[in-house]
Amino acid sequence: MTLQLTASPPSPRRVAFEVNAEGLGRYDIQISLPDGYADSEERYPAMYVLDGNMFFDTVHALVNGTGGQLGSLMPRCVVVGVGYPADEGAASFYARRNHNFYGPWDMADQVGQVLHTVFDQLKDAEARSDLAISAGGAPRFMEFLRDELQPALAERFRIDEAARHMLIGNSSGGHFVLRAMFDPNSPFRRYVAISPAFGCARGSIEQLESAYAAHYDDLDAEVFLCAGSRETDNAAHALARAASGVCWLREQFSIRGYPRARIAAEIMPGEHHGLLTARALGRALNFLFGQDAVVEQAMADLTVRHSSQRP
Repeated sequence: MTLQLTASPPSPRRVAFEVNAEGLGRYDIQISLPDGYADSEERYPAMYVLDGNMFFDTVHALVNGTGGQLGSLMPRCVVVGVGYPADEGAASFYARRNHNFYGPWDMADQVGQVLHTVFDQLKDAEARSDLAISAGGAPRFMEFLRDELQPALAERFRIDEAARHMLIGNSSGGHFVLRAMFDPNSPFRRYVAISPAFGCARGSIEQLESAYAAHYDDLDAEVFLCAGSRETDNAAHALARAASGVCWLREQFSIRGYPRARIAAEIMPGEHHGLLTARALGRALNFLFGQDAVVEQAMADLTVRHSSQRP
């Protein structure tokens, strides 16, 4: 007997389209809608996934995949992947994300030269002598996310613009997540930075953290930071200072004592840079939405209320 294979229709809960941002170029936007989206009028929070080319599918599977929400305390979410068109090639992808995720930086230091070397190899392999790598586009990229993409998506899909949206980034994308966390105008309230490239644009995160603390006595944010214990095994990854950056940031949150901030920081045993993403995302979602999160948030709310009632 010949087995008959019947193809299922494409899922109506996944949508993909392209946008063109002035001064930045084209982006591939991937959308994952929660189960039951078509049968309700509910508006949902959103999870924005940087480097959507690489990480959107993983987040989709964890959040909106088959059985992903069974028995979960996690609220239903719209997952948004922000990535780069595949037809632009690997060298363009590498250069564009570098420009998008960092603030001003001449890339003349040791870690900058490592990035130049990797980029040159990609450029030569694709015969793309027309391309160059630079930093400095992070402010414009944040403007694109906040002022252009988010309103457009809220109009097209039932996204609650007032909800506690999440930003997820890995490596250079994790650096951008740290920048966003200390941006008073950030549209996000939940942050996941995996192996954040703390040592790139050296000193910039420290400056942003210090500037924020000088003007604000609270940070309404839920933050998950992590790096792998083996990210110090070679010079190229050690220069990114992901592990030491995660520890420094955890210390700063303890020192600042922001009443509404919730933070978890982990150094994951045996994990390498770029290979711990799925494990890290699982831990992040557990911290942000698991039973412990419900209890911790209730305690934080109680502390804030008591503080506001003091004479």
